[in-house]
Amino acid sequence: MTERQTLSRSASEMRWEVGANISRRSEPVKSFALSLACATVLLSSCAHYRCDPDYGGPTPRNQELLAYYDYPKENVEARVERIAERRRYFIERVEFPSTKTIFGTEDIKLDYYVQKKEGKFPTVLVLPIAGGVDFSVTSFAGYFAARGFNCCIVHNREVNLDKVRSVEELEGYFRQSVLDNRQVLDYLVRRDKVDANRLGCMGMSLGGIKTAMISAVDERIKYCVMGLAGGSIADIAVSSRERAIRDSIKAVVAEGISLEDAHAEMSEKIRTDPIKLAEYIDARNALMFIAAFDRVVPRQTGEKLWKAVGKPEVIRLFSGHYTSFLYLPCAQAESLKFFRRKFRGG
Repeated sequence: MTERQTLSRSASEMRWEVGANISRRSEPVKSFALSLACATVLLSSCAHYRCDPDYGGPTPRNQELLAYYDYPKENVEARVERIAERRRYFIERVEFPSTKTIFGTEDIKLDYYVQKKEGKFPTVLVLPIAGGVDFSVTSFAGYFAARGFNCCIVHNREVNLDKVRSVEELEGYFRQSVLDNRQVLDYLVRRDKVDANRLGCMGMSLGGIKTAMISAVDERIKYCVMGLAGGSIADIAVSSRERAIRDSIKAVVAEGISLEDAHAEMSEKIRTDPIKLAEYIDARNALMFIAAFDRVVPRQTGEKLWKAVGKPEVIRLFSGHYTSFLYLPCAQAESLKFFRRKFRGG
């Protein structure tokens, strides 16, 4: 090989190495650019609307409603265990028996994210999805607690909803969830660091549905965020494309009950239903997230609930039920912004 060929080869190798180095160095830049592009697309693909300016206010809660969700007011002995510590807050596992049990046998269980510093703080109930406490639930609680809020994750009662065959049993489950959450509020307002005048509630999917229920019944919940929620329960049951729900409905139909009759029975017997309770929620103090392609809690049921509440502030996501997970950072930020604005009187 001649000297000229050697030099030419060396130059070629150098160019390749330089190019490779530039490529390797640009990988973080490309990743950042891709992340920025994705974030831009997501943020630009959701639409934010204010509450209907013509909204006239909620229906006052009547005695029949309050009696149905009443329970003995007793100071129960709670078991409290500190399970984690973060820079700004502690996490405590709290358990105590319900003073009224119409569904299940286990105690009420919650994870309480409490601020370390002295003072009284706004406190938000965070209600889990059907699968229980997962990353999306704990991430909301941690996000809020790191920014000066107390948070309380109220665990679901142990039940396999897709195996519930009786409409009465389903009503019992939802009614019990309201009773449990009311008793959690009783516990929280007795804690030193809870501002009883600044209580909120939020949840996604089943958690959003339960948020609508407790917010309608208990006046202590001042503000609420209902994500991917809908109503009626009957409409969700017969139109959802979620496999577990579809299998449950197929099992009912296999017993000789028509889909129309199943829908009618649920509509008649399920009293603890977001649609039936929606009029008691103050639309001026609510925020909803509705996914355009939601087939689990179908979008039309979300729109129906939104109208029944009184067309509250809403953020519409360009996603399905599960792909809405991509909007989690946005949902956290918007929910926090909503609660901060409302708790400050804005």
